[in-house]
Amino acid sequence: MGARNRLLRWANGFALANAALLAAVGLRYLWYYTPVAPWVGWTYAGLAFAGHLSALAYIPLLLLVPLMLLIPWPRLVLPLAVFLASVLLSFLLLDSIVFAENRYHLGILTFSMLAPATWAFLALYFLLALAIEAMAASWIWRRTASPRGRRLGWYVALGLGGCLLASNLIHAWAEANYYAPVTAFTRYLPLYRPRTDSGLVRLGLVNRTHAREQGVASALGWSNDRGLNYPLAPLTCQPRPPLLNVLLVVIDAMRADALTPAIAPRMAELAEDAIRFDAHYSGGNSSRAGMFSLFYGVPATYWDAFSSLTQPPVIMDLFQKNGYQLGLFASAPVYRAAALDRTAFARVPNLRLQTKSPYPGSSGWDRTVTEEWFGWLDHRDPARPFFGFLYYDAAVSFEPPDNYPSVVPVPPGASTQVRRNARYLTAVHYVDSLLGRVLDDLRRRKLLENTVIIVTSDHGMEFNENGLGFTGHGTAFDELQMRTPLVIRWPGRPPARITHRTSHNDLAPTLVTELFGCANPPSDYASGHSLFSGVAWDWLIGAGYEDFALIEADRVTVVFPSGYEIRDKSYRLVPHPALPRDLVRSAMHEMSRFYR
Repeated sequence: MGARNRLLRWANGFALANAALLAAVGLRYLWYYTPVAPWVGWTYAGLAFAGHLSALAYIPLLLLVPLMLLIPWPRLVLPLAVFLASVLLSFLLLDSIVFAENRYHLGILTFSMLAPATWAFLALYFLLALAIEAMAASWIWRRTASPRGRRLGWYVALGLGGCLLASNLIHAWAEANYYAPVTAFTRYLPLYRPRTDSGLVRLGLVNRTHAREQGVASALGWSNDRGLNYPLAPLTCQPRPPLLNVLLVVIDAMRADALTPAIAPRMAELAEDAIRFDAHYSGGNSSRAGMFSLFYGVPATYWDAFSSLTQPPVIMDLFQKNGYQLGLFASAPVYRAAALDRTAFARVPNLRLQTKSPYPGSSGWDRTVTEEWFGWLDHRDPARPFFGFLYYDAAVSFEPPDNYPSVVPVPPGASTQVRRNARYLTAVHYVDSLLGRVLDDLRRRKLLENTVIIVTSDHGMEFNENGLGFTGHGTAFDELQMRTPLVIRWPGRPPARITHRTSHNDLAPTLVTELFGCANPPSDYASGHSLFSGVAWDWLIGAGYEDFALIEADRVTVVFPSGYEIRDKSYRLVPHPALPRDLVRSAMHEMSRFYR
């Protein structure tokens, strides 16, 4: 038998042995899993568990395949494979313990926070794993000495590969169909990122509207306590009659310093007769994170868990339980960047998923949203309160209407970023004019004095003003991308300017306590406080799509999947930074306390 052939046979057998070891350790993950639908949930969990842990087991061996082919020396390959497999096994063992205690998986940041005693235990786990792996490698190597070995190992490997493929296809189907009994399992396995639904919808294999309505109908029969402990206690509420209407206007990507009479005259006029929050921050630098924090009031690092269970926020539950009519109008499709169809509006039947407009571009969608809002008000039941939601898109797309006059001069030969900034501010001005029409219409209908009007944004926008190379949004956690305007006109409350730091996490507690009279402390369902409590945050968790940041008044700790960095108030890198360990511990607790 050739050396290469024997090494490949050994590698397959050694990977299968490691798959069994990882599965034995990983049973702890399944102990904490309670499926939404037992039969379907456990079937999928079994496939995903077997396929994913087997894939992890094969990774060290796949890394060594080039070495086996180029230098087929058993005395070199076997020790390297044993070492890599031991690292993987000891990591999984420690991760399972961390998950059991805290409901999150290990990462670069959490590794840096391990206590000396934990490092000692990890070293012990590695030595034990090394002994087990060495014995397994030696025994399997001896078994491969005979060329008459059965092909059972290859068939088993093929079966495990089938589990991996099947679990990804099932997850793609389930996500496209809003089917929580499958999607709810994702967070239980480390490094598990199954395939999403975009391909199925794009190919026309799934009708998104029909699938969502079926998903909403199914979700009404599911228990809310599977995987999430949200809220921490049942809400005790006594709404204060008469119930006020609520209108939430979100201008996508409008940053705080755009709230000026020159750029946003109607919003600036509104602010003079309302409560203006001058140091307000989003919960993220992207639409998904910003909108999640706005509705839920908790870190957007929970997004995957809430969206996989299609669990709406308590404020939307309260609107529906108290008979509010829902007028929800978004310019961009709600299933795209913000994914509101899976989170804030997850249990809203007949949700309009996208806007169809006869006018061109994002500005055309914004115009249509405004017109349809007027039509909805015409046909609403005036005897019932309403929650209105208007989500405008032109600013983030830099798309004012054609021939709309620029609000800032653009000098000849201006850079790309200067030109984009001018279009952005012009688009903000256009959306502000639509806001003015909305306010004038409410005044005409005599609704201003019984409607809470909230105008804000999901995140900011940057044009490399600091010279650090950051542009757009979702690229940094600095002031330009995290600070947003917030103006609230609340009937019965006098105009004011609030200068202490507030965040999107404070909006849900404000409505829950001030509108619905709920006696629970905000910590039962949110990370923030009522905007009228006078409490400023000392630190804030800001989230992106793959990273997040711990934001303090004088520094920002940015956490990536592969590491972290610390930046000062001007968002410049701090050389040789000291990790704020107490802050990290508090943040990790906040990012896990709503898990069951």
